[in-house]
Amino acid sequence: MNAMPTPAHRDSVLRIDCDGQALVGLLSEPVAAAYAGPSASASASASAAAADVMARPAPDTGVLLIVGGPQYRVGSHRQFTLLGRALAGAGVPCLRLDYRGMGDAQGDQRDFEQVDADIAAAIDAWQREHPSLKRVVLWGLCDAASAALLYVHRRRDPRVAGLCLANPWVRTATSLARAQVKHYYLDRLRQPAFWRKLLSGRVGLGAVRELLGKLATSRASAASEHSSRPAGPADTRHYTEQMADGLRAFGGPVLLILSGDDVCANEFLDRCRDGGPAWQGLLNRPGLRREDLPDADHTFSTAAWRAHVERLTAAFVRGVPAAT
Repeated sequence: MNAMPTPAHRDSVLRIDCDGQALVGLLSEPVAAAYAGPSASASASASAAAADVMARPAPDTGVLLIVGGPQYRVGSHRQFTLLGRALAGAGVPCLRLDYRGMGDAQGDQRDFEQVDADIAAAIDAWQREHPSLKRVVLWGLCDAASAALLYVHRRRDPRVAGLCLANPWVRTATSLARAQVKHYYLDRLRQPAFWRKLLSGRVGLGAVRELLGKLATSRASAASEHSSRPAGPADTRHYTEQMADGLRAFGGPVLLILSGDDVCANEFLDRCRDGGPAWQGLLNRPGLRREDLPDADHTFSTAAWRAHVERLTAAFVRGVPAAT
């Protein structure tokens, strides 16, 4: 009877203290990809592989997987668990955590604009536990990508060596209305079937009012929506402007992953095109690599899309310049 294959990763719990409150992190790390086969030669080969892996220096770069809200470290359809383990299997350690108020962490719930301390505490704890870790790549989907940009803007943490941003969140009432008008309602207005339905009275007044409301909201200026935003404690500008500054000033490489079937990704692209001087030219910034998955949805919910993101991320991390 053949033995079960040895996993290419191992998981362990990392306790993180953030301003006196306990956070829970799950650390996935690479282990020897050894397989206990039935033959002596296979065993010898496995032992040699294990010895080779164990002889390598510990990775000095890891991925800190920031979780968007409101959810915890596992993610939708176990997305973050599977991504963390896939990266570890590819030789890249990955830490994912519940920040304060989510999952098994203590404290009050907070949103993506308020997790700088949680991110810093996670890096601190990871380095204390594994001193060989010199730098991290922040990986975030949706508002976690926004949190990553806010963190590098506000903290200027030299330990952050790269950013993986998937479908970043830049939503306002205006941006959502614009994206819906541009990517949904205009398509509907071009369809003869819609006009036949409208003229026959089979389109309800509620739907017409909704369309007119979206059109009116989408025409609001970026300046007006920003001025209505409450000021933050340290930077009084709208969070999207802080994100833009973070992306522009960050000195490391950036991997931008965009889904084709996703309103958030469309809003982000609209923001890059029409968001004013803060966003102008950011898609062409040095060191930014853009990868489009034309058919993918917001969370890369199929095995094929998920594997694509895993490969992109692992290759990106391996290409991050070595620490000096």
